Amino acid sequence: MSQPASFPKLAEYRNPMRPAIWGCVIVAVFLLVLLVWGNSARLASSALAEGSLQVMAQRQSVQHPHGGVISQIHVIEGQTVARGELLIELDETEARASRNIAESEVIALQALQARLECERDQSDPLSCLQAFAEGKEDHPEMAAALANETALLQTRARKFRTETGMLTSRVSQLREQISGLNAQSQGLARQRKLLEEELETAHKLLDSGLTSRNRTRELERAIAGVIGDEGSRSAEIASAMQEISEAELAVARLEDERINEITDQLRNTRSALAEAQPRLDAAILVEKRGKILAPVSGQIVGLSVFTEGGVIQAGQQLMDIVPDDNPIIVEARLPLSDINGIAVGDRTDIRLTGIPRKDRPELMGEIISISADKMTDSQSGLSYFSVRIGLDADEIGRSQVPLRPGMPAEVVIPKGSRTMVSYLLGPLLDEITHAFREE
Repeated sequence: MSQPASFPKLAEYRNPMRPAIWGCVIVAVFLLVLLVWGNSARLASSALAEGSLQVMAQRQSVQHPHGGVISQIHVIEGQTVARGELLIELDETEARASRNIAESEVIALQALQARLECERDQSDPLSCLQAFAEGKEDHPEMAAALANETALLQTRARKFRTETGMLTSRVSQLREQISGLNAQSQGLARQRKLLEEELETAHKLLDSGLTSRNRTRELERAIAGVIGDEGSRSAEIASAMQEISEAELAVARLEDERINEITDQLRNTRSALAEAQPRLDAAILVEKRGKILAPVSGQIVGLSVFTEGGVIQAGQQLMDIVPDDNPIIVEARLPLSDINGIAVGDRTDIRLTGIPRKDRPELMGEIISISADKMTDSQSGLSYFSVRIGLDADEIGRSQVPLRPGMPAEVVIPKGSRTMVSYLLGPLLDEITHAFREE
């Protein structure tokens, strides 16, 4: 039998390991080339942060510190308003009543204080109070309060004059009585002197036998009576002088009591006024706050009240205003693991993920701030660093899509480059390091 023609080719495969060796060589060469490339070629790395467009000044929330009943709503959602423009009016009935009560109290206390100061410091308090009232005719409540205080001042002045007048009249009467008693004393003194002279003459006559003893005794009794009358007049004068002193002391006591009463009332009035004035200021402020005004110029968003006659609570958020003429920025949340190498001034690429790719503008920006510490989302519990990126003005001008606050954005922050080997082996080496540290 003839051998098959293919047998001569079997000699080429006399070494069955040869294909395997070539395969190993090829794999080794590939791995070597890959290792050299992985150690030499550098791959760009970047951090990715999710966020949204915001205005630099942030939204301005509109609230009311006291709450109340809505009287009229002057704005609608999306309306553009100017700073100080009226947004909402509240019913001012209660606030106005509170202000009127507080104002009446303050006016009454001010009028009372003016009257007491005039009584205390002026010799003519009525003229003083009238001078204080000049120029206040255009304020009916103050004019009425001052009129009441003027009438009270006149009444108090009449009462004081009556009380002191009675005492002064008594002093005058006593002084006249003393004058009369002094005249009587002088007459008694002359009478006693005459009687003494007559007694001396009677003694001489008695010695000569020209008169009787009875005569001298009568004169002695008359002199004793005159001396007694003089003593009575002196006692009456002293009693009158005592009454005068008491009356004058009573007048001084009345004046002291009046001054002390005025001083006490003035102190209490000033204390009451110091408490009433802040209540009036607060009532005026509450009434003014019945008109809710725009804190900044901008656009109304998030309007939450729509019913006139409805009630708003103290501190309730009524709406937000997105300020005009403020730079658009991106506020993004950077994962904690990507913070290394990120610094203020780094350039970024910004992608507006809410816009279709074909219409999406290519925006560039620069990091303008990074939060000093990590922040935590209260709902998800995830921690992050807050990063704010300013947009280039030229990029904004070239954008065909109007940029509005609230648009979602994705921020790509270049972090430099590293080799493929470092990229692949870095996480593995980290895990190995942690594994060797475990107890």
